[in-house]
Amino acid sequence: MSAARRIRVLAVDHTAGVVPFRKKFEALASYPEIDLTVLAPERWVENYRTVETSQGGTSGYRLRTGTVGWPGYENRAFFRSGLGVAIRESRPDILHLWEEPFSVITLQALAQAALWAPRAKSLFFSSDNLSRDFRYSYRPSWFYASVERLAHRRCAAGTAVSEEVAEVLTAKGFRKPIAVVPHGIDLADYPSDSGGGEEIGRRAPRSEVLERLGLEPPVVGYVGRLLRQKGVDLLLRAIASMPETNLSLVIVGDGPDRPALESLARDLGLAGRTRFLPALPHGGVPAALACIDVLVLASRPTPKWKEQFGRVLVEGMAAGCVVIGSSSGAIPEVLGDAGIVFHEEDADDLARALGRALREPGLAERLRIQGRARVRERYSWRAVAARVMEVYERVL
Repeated sequence: MSAARRIRVLAVDHTAGVVPFRKKFEALASYPEIDLTVLAPERWVENYRTVETSQGGTSGYRLRTGTVGWPGYENRAFFRSGLGVAIRESRPDILHLWEEPFSVITLQALAQAALWAPRAKSLFFSSDNLSRDFRYSYRPSWFYASVERLAHRRCAAGTAVSEEVAEVLTAKGFRKPIAVVPHGIDLADYPSDSGGGEEIGRRAPRSEVLERLGLEPPVVGYVGRLLRQKGVDLLLRAIASMPETNLSLVIVGDGPDRPALESLARDLGLAGRTRFLPALPHGGVPAALACIDVLVLASRPTPKWKEQFGRVLVEGMAAGCVVIGSSSGAIPEVLGDAGIVFHEEDADDLARALGRALREPGLAERLRIQGRARVRERYSWRAVAARVMEVYERVL
């Protein structure tokens, strides 16, 4: 990419109001050839919490906001205001839609870009790993299929959160460049206890926090929404079958399945060593993970869903947890050799994985070191921005 002229980029992202997520834009704006504007909703609902976008706290780019209808509904949400103005004023060379190619925001943006920035190269972002035949779990499916086919024609490239998503796009007939651009985190939010901030072999003392919760180490944990597809019931059943009586469990999150899971914990005799804690804002997740020795994501597929990425896996690796995930969706790809994978829907196999993590000599230390290194190489914002820059260079 030539540095003779700065490349004007307009990024449209419904999650850009979440402050930790904006760090990807700081990393991208650090490239001197990029002139970046970001459009975010004034108000969004993320993981059952309302996010109000604040204008401050940006570094190297401009943050604009607009009002949004259906906040929290990723595919049907739409900009009531702000989108057209952002396109007209930024005059983008690249319109980067951090939105699904079948979303209403994508349809809006492509239509307005055709009027106000007809020479802009448009890109979309996808996490969809199910709709190979343009049939969606959302209604009306025919509408989303029409929008995605339009996006495939209009966009110069696509970015996918995983290789599995890239395969789905290819199966749909998308023949333009596809780059895998995963979710990222800031490693500085997850300091290690090694002094140099690079590797983790042991965990920092957490006695005060655990004493306040009435728990004893080792601590197994889950962080996320309490929905059937997240498999928290499998985690409870696996722990109930294990011989370790001093094992503690922390479940952090909210959702419709919480009452049923609390009841199951009582029925399995785990109530005394299990703590259900409310969902945390994104900034509070590192502190919660610092109290967890083994993090588990036991996702199971449903007819309408399959694990698309599992950001908490990356957060767990960064925090120095031993991370265990099911074989569902993108989990094995995200973990690589830095975690333990068990067969989805198999509580016995999960119990064996937990036993390995807790008892196999040297395994926990090795996985913690490999996990931190994997995050730095693949999932740091610097690494994510580098992949995005490769896409920009290709389409320009």
